[in-house]
Amino acid sequence: MDGTRRPLARPASSVCHDQRGLPLFGKRTAPISEDERQAAAVDLERIARGGIPLGAEQRLKGIAGASSPFTSDLSAKEFALAQASGLMPLAQVMGSSVVQHGWQNYGWSSYAGGLREMPSFAAPWNLSRERSFDRLRQEAQFAGADAVIGIEMTAKGFLGDPGNVEYVVFGTAVRETTLTTRGRSGPRMCALSGQDVDKLRRIGAETLGVIGHTSVVIVALSMRANQMMTQWWGNQELTEVTEGVYAARHLAMREVLRQASEVGANDMVISTLKHNIDHHEYENPGYRQHFFIVSMHVLGTAIRLGAHEPHPAPLGAPVMSINLGV
Repeated sequence: MDGTRRPLARPASSVCHDQRGLPLFGKRTAPISEDERQAAAVDLERIARGGIPLGAEQRLKGIAGASSPFTSDLSAKEFALAQASGLMPLAQVMGSSVVQHGWQNYGWSSYAGGLREMPSFAAPWNLSRERSFDRLRQEAQFAGADAVIGIEMTAKGFLGDPGNVEYVVFGTAVRETTLTTRGRSGPRMCALSGQDVDKLRRIGAETLGVIGHTSVVIVALSMRANQMMTQWWGNQELTEVTEGVYAARHLAMREVLRQASEVGANDMVISTLKHNIDHHEYENPGYRQHFFIVSMHVLGTAIRLGAHEPHPAPLGAPVMSINLGV
């Protein structure tokens, strides 16, 4: 981007309230109306409260009352498995959140060293993930769904700063047609594909909800380790950074275990477990201080084993296929 501001075709959130087509290029054929401005203001207020645009809510409520489904993002295999498993696809649903990390003076020069958790670095990731999946749940609920399957997700930093987070989740809202839904409040959420949900149903497991956490640990190297960064000492493990990776994993897994226990799960399925290490340095009198920021991202699904009889049939034994190219 060149830094210049360009006029938008219209406020993005007003699109939900206006069914007219938007020109791909060029200027609007008519100025923004007062109704469009008010609709945009309403949508922005709803999003600020953690909700979804009014137009999306109205569309999904229409799907809930319709006799035929709207659409889905399932593959042909997932769609067939969902139907065979007693899950009727209703609509494609989405949750999105973009969070900018609030600026802070981290005071690198005054940091005494060692290993320390940095909740403020993790907060944008956790907020963006929570709001995205909550908006996904809201859309599914407005569509009259009992669950969401076939999750596709994008989570990344943007604007060149890993602290600024873009989180987008797509899924398919489905309605239960065979198993009982008594005692459940709202759609059951997961971070699984349609195939994985079918496999869990075939072992009698029920998905309870999404669990996830990002933990961030900062490691300030000791004087000796700082010297290793600038001199050739042969192959040496940066043990303090290794310790930081273990600490970040411990913090993230401890939190997802707490979340799983909170929803009554007796097991969990982890979909994502990844980490990043970012390097920073600061000039101190006589030497250069090196810092490493370790981020650990965990996402999974809380499940309850033994929730029901295997459905539609028990999961068969795995079969190995060998193709010798003959």
